[in-house]
Amino acid sequence: TVDPFYTANEQSFDDDDTPPPTPMWSNLPPPAPPETASRWKAVRKQISVAGRFWSAGQDRAEEAAVSALSELLQGLVAQGALSLERRLVEHRDTPPGAVWPHGWPPRYTQRVLQLPLTEASVLDLVADLSAGALPPLQYVAGLLHAAKASLAQLPNVLRHDVPTGCAVTVVGDLHGQFGDLLHVLRSRGFPSPARPFVFNGDFVDRGPASVEVALTLFAFQLLLPNSVFLNRGNHEERSVHALYGFQRECNAKYAPDAGGAAAYELFSEAFEHLPLATLLNGKVLVLHGGVDDEMTLEQLERLPRKEYAVNQANLLGTGRPGLVHPHMRARLAEIAAREKELRPINSALWNDPCAEPGVYPNRYRGTGLLFGADVAAGFLERSGLGLILRSHEQVPEGFHWPYGPGRHLATVFSASNYAGKTLNKGAYALLGATGSRLSDPALSPLPLDAAPGAAAPAASPAAEEEGATAEHPFGGLRFVSFDEE
Repeated sequence: TVDPFYTANEQSFDDDDTPPPTPMWSNLPPPAPPETASRWKAVRKQISVAGRFWSAGQDRAEEAAVSALSELLQGLVAQGALSLERRLVEHRDTPPGAVWPHGWPPRYTQRVLQLPLTEASVLDLVADLSAGALPPLQYVAGLLHAAKASLAQLPNVLRHDVPTGCAVTVVGDLHGQFGDLLHVLRSRGFPSPARPFVFNGDFVDRGPASVEVALTLFAFQLLLPNSVFLNRGNHEERSVHALYGFQRECNAKYAPDAGGAAAYELFSEAFEHLPLATLLNGKVLVLHGGVDDEMTLEQLERLPRKEYAVNQANLLGTGRPGLVHPHMRARLAEIAAREKELRPINSALWNDPCAEPGVYPNRYRGTGLLFGADVAAGFLERSGLGLILRSHEQVPEGFHWPYGPGRHLATVFSASNYAGKTLNKGAYALLGATGSRLSDPALSPLPLDAAPGAAAPAASPAAEEEGATAEHPFGGLRFVSFDEE
């Protein structure tokens, strides 16, 4: 039986994406105080479980995860709950500068949004954000309304064939690290029809500039909908980004009592409409998490992505209900049936590769599955595909082939020195047109500001062993770590 409250030393920092026990708490009133001894006994048991979660959260350096419990504990008249709530209040009293690297309070421009966007207006936005100046709330609301309307028209799985002589840049997790996004744009150039980009989810949380990252990506997607493709990650799910920093950042930069609460809601609604995957050259599937032993591309294409919400009410199918809001207990069967139907979406957002064959509950994340090379190969065969490009996991070099170089699936992660707590490199992937070779200029790892005539840096033996380059019938593939540029 899997224990959801395992100790901190069993989990690495990059895997600490545990969702709340149920995402529906924020939509429900707090439970009434217990009135009988039997009910009080049940409440005390829940508080005990919450306390164990709190201890693990401290050790995992992710105290924000505990805020998921606050809605449940607010209505409980118990000394333990009140004591825990005091700790939560202290934790939430974070200095504003902790979420804003340009000094406090933030500066705001007077720009007025004009739609449709032009290249000049998008570059002006990027320049403002780079200088630490945020657009006004009215601008943000207009941009997010337009992004939501644009994304809602898109299918679950986008399709793009890389033009001959070009390469698509696949960017992994950014997690609010605006500097890494700017680094990629400096290296590859701004998006254009000749320079398409796929941003593979987890735009927000943990870093100090999730608002800036999301606004930039939405602006480029609106400007170039056929050249900029945004995939949904697990951190674009409301119950996750409410815990891991994005909601707090939004409230710090756009005060809720001044109408800023609408900004966070609009971001959340736009995220719900993000596509789930992008298919490149008809053979390379780019998605955030992974696959499972039953999933097909056709399933992923037809499911209602807006209806998905991660849920742990029946944790990992163990039959243990976990910490569930009393108002939700009557709906556990309904929730379980819905989770089974939407399982492919959960897999696409949460699953991770593992060394062993088959599938296993992912106890480190608390949801999703671990899947072996046989499962990845089976999915590719069922779907007529050649490769899976995914993100979701911090890896030391910024890219990794978990099943061996060139086999089935690769990970790309673009947040360098992730959240200031690791020393990993960031990386991005370049995929050429069908039949392209690594010698094609479009697949050069040179930055755009390299000296004229400069030779591309030779790959180190370590990079070659890790599979920094590969040639496939569906196109040449190169991973570029930030220090190679």
